[in-house]
Amino acid sequence: MKKRALQIIYIFLPICLSAMVLGARDFIISLSYRFPVCPFYRYTGWYCPACGNTRSVQSLLQGDLLSALHYNIVPVILLILGLLLYGELGTFLFGTYKRLLPRKGLFWIIFGILMAMYFVGRNFFLS
Repeated sequence: MKKRALQIIYIFLPICLSAMVLGARDFIISLSYRFPVCPFYRYTGWYCPACGNTRSVQSLLQGDLLSALHYNIVPVILLILGLLLYGELGTFLFGTYKRLLPRKGLFWIIFGILMAMYFVGRNFFLS
């Protein structure tokens, strides 16, 4: 019975969360205008790794994926990783466990190096 309850929660949780986010979308976007300007960017003129995350999330909430990627790719990557992990959970709950994300350290090292290159390179190429 416990597994069945978890399966039902697994199915309805994204529906409920999506409805809540869409219902509060305008409120969430209006809150983001109260955030201060990045002090690192203000004093150096260079983007920090988090610069553009707020605008990226705003664009995602408005359904504009290309703008979200332009501002900062981190929220999009986190969304994709979260969806893959949620998919893994679903395969576990429904009895056909599949790994959707690599577990090898080398993959994550290369991923980290590419992200670091993006964070540095966007100061030269995306400005």
